[in-house]
Amino acid sequence: MKQGIIKICILSLSALLWFNSCEETVDANKYNKVSKDELPILDIEVDSVSFDRAFLQADIMLNGDENILESGFMISTSDTFPVNSIKISIGERNDLFTTGVVDELFELTTYFCKAYTYSKNGYAFSEVKTFTTLEAPKLEISDICGSFNQIDHSIRDGVINGEENGYWDQFGYMTISQVENSDNEIELFNFWGYGRTITGIVNINERTIKFDPQEIAAHKDYGLIKMHKWSYDESNQMLIHIDDKVEAHIFDANKIVINMWGAFAHHNNAYLIFDACTKTELIKKEEQ
Repeated sequence: MKQGIIKICILSLSALLWFNSCEETVDANKYNKVSKDELPILDIEVDSVSFDRAFLQADIMLNGDENILESGFMISTSDTFPVNSIKISIGERNDLFTTGVVDELFELTTYFCKAYTYSKNGYAFSEVKTFTTLEAPKLEISDICGSFNQIDHSIRDGVINGEENGYWDQFGYMTISQVENSDNEIELFNFWGYGRTITGIVNINERTIKFDPQEIAAHKDYGLIKMHKWSYDESNQMLIHIDDKVEAHIFDANKIVINMWGAFAHHNNAYLIFDACTKTELIKKEEQ
């Protein structure tokens, strides 16, 4: 819910982190200042796997490297850990082990994971382990209806919690309701906090919602502001997918995540960016 305009050329720090970390051989050759024998040794374990999350822990044998700056886990659906399918979870480190919870996983899916440390000496990795998520509880569209808070993960402003940033001051909370006489269409009232209603098509079996590009706000100088899908190209330039649908995943009745969407206005044959989010979490409000 931002009124500023940002440039269309944006560098993704997360993408750079993924690129630097996803190939162990590249990391060792380019960044490591010592041999692998002088880096920490990691032993990863996976526990408490559910349909959408898993608890990870790794024991760390420092091996003489006591300058660890960061530790965590990489998770992917591929054992090659390609950039476009990696999740990175920064771990909580306590002496000689690091722990973390990776969430927003998909049901009945096999994941590959490995622990890592980063120090002034370079990167160290554990062996790769696998786990498979459980089947998720069955849902009906009525289960996802209700009032929600919106938490945007903006590429410009970081995490924006709608509750704390005035999204709901004027029109009340965002609500989701099923369209009357429809078995798969929903309405989101007050998405982004400007009092508009947008619609989406639900596939409850696949736990997805798809949104056509549509108005979510308006600007007195630049006209309609619409929701569009966006992505990065290989050189980290923003691509706006004018006709593509924005996609969301339903993790459970209380959490929906909308991926890679932005607020754009078409003005003077160009697209102005009011905000762009890598994801937005919709968290259901507790009934009063």
